[in-house]
Amino acid sequence: MIKPASFIYLITRVHGLKTHLLTPSDITTLARAPSFDAFIEGLMRGEYSKRISLISGVKLTSRVLNRIFAETYFERLYYLIKLAGGEVKKFIMGFASRAEIENIKRVMRAKMGGRKITIEDLIPIPRGYTLINFSAMIEAPTLDEALSLLSFTIYRNVVDHLPTAYKMKSTLPLEAYLESVYFSRLMTLSRKLYDSKIVKSIIGMEADLRNLYFLIGFKLSGVDPSIIESSLITVYYRVTPEMLQSLIRARLDVIPEIISSSAYRQLTEPIMKALETRSVSELEYSISLLFKKYLDSIATRNPLGMGYILWYLYSIEFEYKNLTLIAIGKELGIPEEQYRLII
Repeated sequence: MIKPASFIYLITRVHGLKTHLLTPSDITTLARAPSFDAFIEGLMRGEYSKRISLISGVKLTSRVLNRIFAETYFERLYYLIKLAGGEVKKFIMGFASRAEIENIKRVMRAKMGGRKITIEDLIPIPRGYTLINFSAMIEAPTLDEALSLLSFTIYRNVVDHLPTAYKMKSTLPLEAYLESVYFSRLMTLSRKLYDSKIVKSIIGMEADLRNLYFLIGFKLSGVDPSIIESSLITVYYRVTPEMLQSLIRARLDVIPEIISSSAYRQLTEPIMKALETRSVSELEYSISLLFKKYLDSIATRNPLGMGYILWYLYSIEFEYKNLTLIAIGKELGIPEEQYRLII
C-alpha cells in the first residue's frame, strides 16, 4: 500500500520529535546524580528546564517535578493526535486512552488502600479528551462509589470484578478488566492502518505480557481458576487461549516449565523469582524491559512506518516513568542500583 504524503509528513515529524527525548545515557546520568538538587540541575540542561524555571516561590519536590513530567508526557502524547489524520488519528487517540486508564488505576489503588489522592497526583487530561470526571472519582468516599461514576463509559463493567478485588485485597482484577477493554479497542482500531500486521504484533505482545503478569498475580493470591479465566485480557498473540488454560490450571511449580517452552521463555527466571518471593513487582519490571527490547527492534526495522510511531509513543511513556522513579528515589535517598529504569 502506497502511503500518502500526510503519513510521510507525520513520520518525518516523529523522527524530529524523537530528538527531544532523553537518551539512555541521559537517563543513566540523571540516575547517577549524587543528590536531589544535582538531579534538578541535570534536568535544567534539557527540555524540562523551561517548565522547571517557571516554578517560582515553590520548593521543588518530587511531587512538583512529577507533575511537570506528567504535563510533558501529556503534551507529547496529544501533539501527535493534532498532527495525524484519518485512521491513524483515531488509532493514536485510542492509544492515548492509556493515560486515562492510568488515572483510573491510581484512584482505584488509593481507594483500595485507604490513601488520600488529589487531582495533582493524576496525569492532566483536558475534558475534551476524556468523558471521566476524575475530580468526582477522587471525592467519592468509597471504591464502589468511585467506580459507579464509570457507568456511562466503555469501562462500565469494571464493577463486576469488585467481589474478586475485595477478596484478593488488590485492584489487580479491576486493572486486568480495564486493560482488556483497552487492548480490544486498539486491535479494532488497528485493522485499517498502514503496517497493520506490525501494529497488531506490538499490541498483541504487550497484551500477552500483561496477561502473564496478571495471571501470576492471580495464581499467587489463590484465586479460583474459573475466576482467573474470566478476568484476563481477551487479546492474544503468542500466548494462545490454550496456553493460558494450561497456566491457569497448573500448579505453581509447573508454571516456569510451561513458560520455558513458550515464545516468552526469557521470562522463565523472573517468573520463578516471582513465585518464590510471592511478589509480582519485579516481574512487571522484567516484562517492561523485554517489551522495550522488542519495540527497539521494531523501530530499527520499520523506521518509516507505524511501528516507528508506536515506538515513539511508548518511548515518551518510558521517559515519564523513568524520571518519576528517579525524582522520588533522589528525594528519598534511595540508592541508584535500586531504581527499576526502563532503558
